[in-house]
Amino acid sequence: MKIQNRIALIFTILTATIILSFSIFIFTFSRKNIENGFFHRLEVRSDVIAHASLDGNKSKEAIYYDFKEKHLEDLPNEEHFVIGAGDVNKANEIRNKLPLPSSFYDNIIRKEPARYIANDTSYVGLNIADNGKNVIIVSRAVDLYGQEELDNLKNLLIIGFLIAMFFVFTLGKLFSYQIFTPIRQIIRNVKGISAHNLHQRLVVDSAQDEIGDLSNTFNDMLNRLEITFDMQHNFVSNASHEFRTPLTVISGEAELGLSGPEVSDPIKESFQVILRESEKLEHLTASMLSLAQTGFDGTKEQWEKIRIDELILSVKSAIDNMHPENEVRIDFSGLPADEGKLELNGNETLLKAAFTNIVLNGYKYSDNKLVDVRIGFEMNHIVVEVTDRGIGIPDKEIGQIFVPFFRASNTLRYQGYGIGLPLANNIIKMHHGSISVRSKVGEGTRFIIFLPVYIG
Repeated sequence: MKIQNRIALIFTILTATIILSFSIFIFTFSRKNIENGFFHRLEVRSDVIAHASLDGNKSKEAIYYDFKEKHLEDLPNEEHFVIGAGDVNKANEIRNKLPLPSSFYDNIIRKEPARYIANDTSYVGLNIADNGKNVIIVSRAVDLYGQEELDNLKNLLIIGFLIAMFFVFTLGKLFSYQIFTPIRQIIRNVKGISAHNLHQRLVVDSAQDEIGDLSNTFNDMLNRLEITFDMQHNFVSNASHEFRTPLTVISGEAELGLSGPEVSDPIKESFQVILRESEKLEHLTASMLSLAQTGFDGTKEQWEKIRIDELILSVKSAIDNMHPENEVRIDFSGLPADEGKLELNGNETLLKAAFTNIVLNGYKYSDNKLVDVRIGFEMNHIVVEVTDRGIGIPDKEIGQIFVPFFRASNTLRYQGYGIGLPLANNIIKMHHGSISVRSKVGEGTRFIIFLPVYIG
């Protein structure tokens, strides 16, 4: 998940927690107030009924009931149970009838507030004493209006919570989008910088903040990289010249010595060894310089649109010139109908060197057996498969074949320096491609090269 979305989500969760907690507090507080108000109304009615029962005068009792009917409206499902002093049978009957805990009756006896709610029904109990008489009254009723108010409040809080979450998340996305706009700009700029344009720098905002510090840090890193690339390029260019000059002199002197008429056989043999080893050293030096040159990511190279089939044909032509007896075969059966899917953006010289090294590697280690080169297309990538019937690569060593100067343990009888495959791998990576290898000792090796199709 992107940091932008993560911030919006965290912001929404924190806000949701706060709003939900506040909503629960409002609902709990409102429910308590409604319950207490209804208990009080029910207690007032219970008090009137209790005093009417205590007054033995029938005319006064009628006044109590008349007052209740005129000034105190009946509550839903209102019912009163009066227990006179010493009326044990009625007390037991009511106790068995009503679903009330023993603590409720204990509070009545102690003349403490006795209130209880069961199955949406509210119960109150009073112990009234007047003129030497005592009576206990238990009243119950259902607060339909209070329940309706609580239901409305609950629905209002839920709807309000959902609406608030929608706006909070939307505003959080907008907020995080604005916050990360400078970072997205940095990402776009950094993606556009490579060894081709190391001179480019990020635009530093005038605001003295963390984004400005990040841009300055990137610019400092790019300065160091540009200096390092220039130093490396200068070294490789100078080394190429400095190495080849003495090697050419050594080779020339050895050839001159061999051409002398008065040179004895032992000396001629020495000159031949010198000439042979100098040629090996020249080839090794050229390979090392080529390998180092690929580290520049094509800084000094020209890139253009290339057709892979034409490139592979030129590789085959070069190998035919070097080894006319080769058994390299090109398979065009997998070519796509759309010629545009055969084009890629790259440097022809480097790519030719990469594919030549891979194909020659198959030719050499298969003792000139059949080497298949197949061209295809898959998932917006050009696919080139090079399959040989050679000695194969041991499983435990296959992960090191792209390490410079590494040679597999079963290649001792073959001449090589362990540079061709690392060079090819570097070139393929420069072109944003990849190489995968499948091999089995004694059966052969398959190199699968993926290169992105040219997008104009």
